[in-house]
Amino acid sequence: MLSPEQLLRFSLFSSLNPNDVAPLLPHLVERRYRRGQLLFVEGEIGSSVYFVLSGQVKLSKSTPEGEEQILDWCGPYDCFAEVLLLEAGSYPATAEVLQDSILLVLHNEVMPQILESSPVLSIALIRTLSRRLRLAQEFIRILTNRSTAGILAALFLRLARPALSPGQPIFVDASLTHRDLASMIGTSRECVNRSINNWKRSGIIKLVDDRLEIIKPNELADWP
Repeated sequence: MLSPEQLLRFSLFSSLNPNDVAPLLPHLVERRYRRGQLLFVEGEIGSSVYFVLSGQVKLSKSTPEGEEQILDWCGPYDCFAEVLLLEAGSYPATAEVLQDSILLVLHNEVMPQILESSPVLSIALIRTLSRRLRLAQEFIRILTNRSTAGILAALFLRLARPALSPGQPIFVDASLTHRDLASMIGTSRECVNRSINNWKRSGIIKLVDDRLEIIKPNELADWP
């Protein structure tokens, strides 16, 4: 049984309290998906928002040349397809399950009634979605004003997970290959490899087990 406290671990609801999110709990359906399954494809009409409890999901688009461009990787306590939170529409990307996953699925037809009865939830969702829009706009600005290494540095910070415990560094899942990272910013695997090796030598990042720990996030943030 999903608890309100678990739901608060998703950034979409992190500014709320358990009472605020309680009305959503009966409408979240837990589903299990196998590796390789497609949840939806780019352009498909849908009405569901997804929340990852465990596993990993890849979001991608097709370029005009028919190549895959990776947009994001979603792991535990990430959500995606929020663009459909309030009304049905087309999915802007394709979602593929990379690891056996447990997801929560929320159908948007219940949202108008829930939001009308909970102004606090409405305001929190508007603030969160607005913040995500600003971050997306900032990343677009970075894409046009920084070097390739600077764009990769910004991507690392966007993908970074919270520290595993207080005092520990934030980190990026090392299951992301250099080819995957290159696909996300439209560069070559060799360029990604050079940048990562440079940052390792400089002590900015460090490979530890299955993650790349970001030791000096301020230096990545300022990378030109």
